[in-house]
Amino acid sequence: MQDKRVERAPITDQRITKRVVDQLKVHSREYSIWDAKLAGFGVRVRPSGAKTYVVVYRAGTGRRAPFRRYTIGSVGKLTPDQARRRAQTVLGAVAHGRDPAAERTSEREIPTVAALADRFLAEHVDAKRKASTAAFYKDILNRIVNPAIGTSKADKVTRAMVANIHGRLRDTPFQGNRVLAVIGSLYAFAGRIGAVPEGLNPARGILKFREHRRERFLSVEELDRLGAAIREAETKGLPWVVDEEKSTAKHLAKAPERRFTKLDPFAAAALRLLLFTGCRLREILHLRWEHVDIERGLLLCPTARLAERR
Repeated sequence: MQDKRVERAPITDQRITKRVVDQLKVHSREYSIWDAKLAGFGVRVRPSGAKTYVVVYRAGTGRRAPFRRYTIGSVGKLTPDQARRRAQTVLGAVAHGRDPAAERTSEREIPTVAALADRFLAEHVDAKRKASTAAFYKDILNRIVNPAIGTSKADKVTRAMVANIHGRLRDTPFQGNRVLAVIGSLYAFAGRIGAVPEGLNPARGILKFREHRRERFLSVEELDRLGAAIREAETKGLPWVVDEEKSTAKHLAKAPERRFTKLDPFAAAALRLLLFTGCRLREILHLRWEHVDIERGLLLCPTARLAERR
């Protein structure tokens, strides 16, 4: 980033070595010394005693190009020769038109996958998805995605990293494919808010597992048997089944009529609605009277995927 206090790096007659660095004294004001052979490479000494290797360069061409100061590392963690090689790498990038200091600042602003997931859940999923869908997204992100790549910067996640997560779920293909969908939705959100370049999606192009259909329709014979069982349950009642192995098992009542439990008429009606409409369980359980159109014989399911499902 631009530092207005940075001035043109002076050329000195000394080469930065360990001996020179060790002899640097701490003053009441910050100062820097510069290498005689590698222009822009120097050591900054602060009043606190901290010493760091730095590189100063112009970001761009011409006299109006701003100066940048790039911190390489602390004295003690790097030797002068190691710092010099890193400085040469930075200056080489500058020679090719790059701005390493600005790139570092931009990289620090990019969130980790875990931080991005928290914002995604709070601003998008919880606000725009059903509670059950939001719970599913949270489970996928917190249990599978974050432990694997949560600490990675969002723009550094590669297709190979996501493919590795997906591949580990081959025994649960439905869940594995849903992980790809959640990651894709996460990065679409990140692109819209400017957290990553728009269009970046490391889940794109990964071949999904084949899924076996879990839907099965009852035959006419099975429907007849189920209907008869519901009628018997709400009239005569269902017989008790005692599990003798359980410590809390109860003995059968002595009176024969007390050995059966009648099905609640509302429960029986809910079962019939499920059979006749093909609705999901929660769609029936969460219905309210304002969702029932008796005149036209319709049920309106506001929680369905469509805006209004009849």
